[in-house]
Amino acid sequence: MTPEAKQILVQLRETFYTQFAAAMKRDVSVTKDNSLVFSPSLAAIVSWVDDQQRFNYLSVQAHTAPDPLYPGRPLTLRITINPPSGIITNTKTVQKKMGLSLNSSWSLNLTVLPEEIVDMAHWVASWIHAQDNDSIAIAAPYRLKVTPTEDDREYPVWTQTAWYCLHPEEQAVTPEEQAYHAA
Repeated sequence: MTPEAKQILVQLRETFYTQFAAAMKRDVSVTKDNSLVFSPSLAAIVSWVDDQQRFNYLSVQAHTAPDPLYPGRPLTLRITINPPSGIITNTKTVQKKMGLSLNSSWSLNLTVLPEEIVDMAHWVASWIHAQDNDSIAIAAPYRLKVTPTEDDREYPVWTQTAWYCLHPEEQAVTPEEQAYHAA
């Protein structure tokens, strides 16, 4: 990851966590350890206890990023909540201290572009509340694309712009473009 991409990730992660904490309307804890900020498994996370007394956590990581070998690779960010694989390792000590079980009833992986992440904070909080209360989340500020999974507890979703940024071959052709190419 380039130094510029790292700086963008750190700034957006902090801003997203602040917006998300405000939108959750419950006590959330943000771990802050600048020495761990670039290690995906040890970077800062947000955690909270839900109404069923389960431990939940959220992290923001780079999904793709430019680096010296691929400087043109786009920066995309992934918001991960309660991953079933348990990939976020610094939650284990927090979870043990609290003596709570990890929420494994649902998981979210949301991939966004850097310019979209802060706007998604309220939608993510609303989506979480909808999972806990069997209600409907507010409308997302960007069009979403859900990718299929075999595990119904997982919810992999992308903003359409992030999806097409990494999968341009799948971009839908508009009727105007079809007419132009046909001519």
